[in-house]
Amino acid sequence: MNTYIDYSKRIKKIQEEMKKDKLDVFVGTRTVSLSYVAGAFIPWRSAVIVTQDGNAGLVSMLLDCERLKNESCLSNISPYAPLPGMDLMDLIIFHVKQSGAEKGRIGVELGHSPRGNTGYLFATEYELLKNALPKATFVNAINIVDRASYIKEPGEIHLMRQAAAIADSGIDCVKTALALGMTEAEIAGIGERELRRLGSEYHWAVTGSSEVASGYRATWGMNGTTQPTQKIVQQGENIIVDLHPLYQMYTSDLAHNFILGKPTTEQRKLADAYLATAETIVRNFRAGNKVGDVFKAVMDKATELGYAQYTIPSFGHGLGVFGHEWYPAIISNDEFRDVVLEENVVEVAFLAMTVPGVCGMRLECPVLVKKDGGEMLCKTPLELTIIEV
Repeated sequence: MNTYIDYSKRIKKIQEEMKKDKLDVFVGTRTVSLSYVAGAFIPWRSAVIVTQDGNAGLVSMLLDCERLKNESCLSNISPYAPLPGMDLMDLIIFHVKQSGAEKGRIGVELGHSPRGNTGYLFATEYELLKNALPKATFVNAINIVDRASYIKEPGEIHLMRQAAAIADSGIDCVKTALALGMTEAEIAGIGERELRRLGSEYHWAVTGSSEVASGYRATWGMNGTTQPTQKIVQQGENIIVDLHPLYQMYTSDLAHNFILGKPTTEQRKLADAYLATAETIVRNFRAGNKVGDVFKAVMDKATELGYAQYTIPSFGHGLGVFGHEWYPAIISNDEFRDVVLEENVVEVAFLAMTVPGVCGMRLECPVLVKKDGGEMLCKTPLELTIIEV
């Protein structure tokens, strides 16, 4: 699929955000920043460097630079290696000095996250930069790419629709094949094979690729990380399948719930409450709503249905280019509460509702924020799928 992404416009958006913070140079190390600026898959510790006048470059591992010269939108790519004078920090310092910003305001990405591979600057790296550039002023600039990448361009939405369709097809293949006696790993493989067949380039989730949980593994309190195992699925068990395709650097995230056989009364009761709560999330992904208001509406619904105590108090997260999996999260905290959802933002609707020993259900589905409410990019139904056995 040929889809146009205007990378020069993207750099201009970065420049505009830099001007707001009066930055002379921006050094991005997070995965989302590398992907958004360089437009290529970058697995190694790397940095994008953007100057106030719009010059943009990438510093990445030596062994990957020839590939990146072919696949990245950037022409200025510098190789680093773990050798004296050639280390990543050495080259960042060189480029900062070359831009004339060694006494200026340098934006770096500082912070922490529950996700393991975000790419924030390490403490040792920060100390090296400060020691090598003692006259510079360092500014925490994680908001630069978060703000620039928040509202999606038409080409980005087009690619995310394709990634969503790939995820739908993976879940549909699982639905067709699901049977007693399969292992969780086999179920994951069925979904993953379809993702690859349709062009998915990488299973991107930081939780360990695809997730599958059945029976007792799907009913742990708060619905924990569920990498597939050799556990065999049994009649009457609920099964959570969560797939994560990546298509041309754009992600999708789709979790769906199955039960093998007739649900019990308690399982059906939970499934009904889950569906009503999930629909509330999607409906409230409406342009103009604040994150805090969305959170309250969903929590009020879960409370009304009597399942608030069984529900993780988090109802979504950002999605977009590879690495964009956080801003903004639909949680009630000072960081995100007042963030306003805007048209053409994409959020993953998330819901984990679990009654230990009874059933666990999980929703993840990318939703396009629109004026009149959210549009699910994945078309897999929200309701529980019952597999007759």
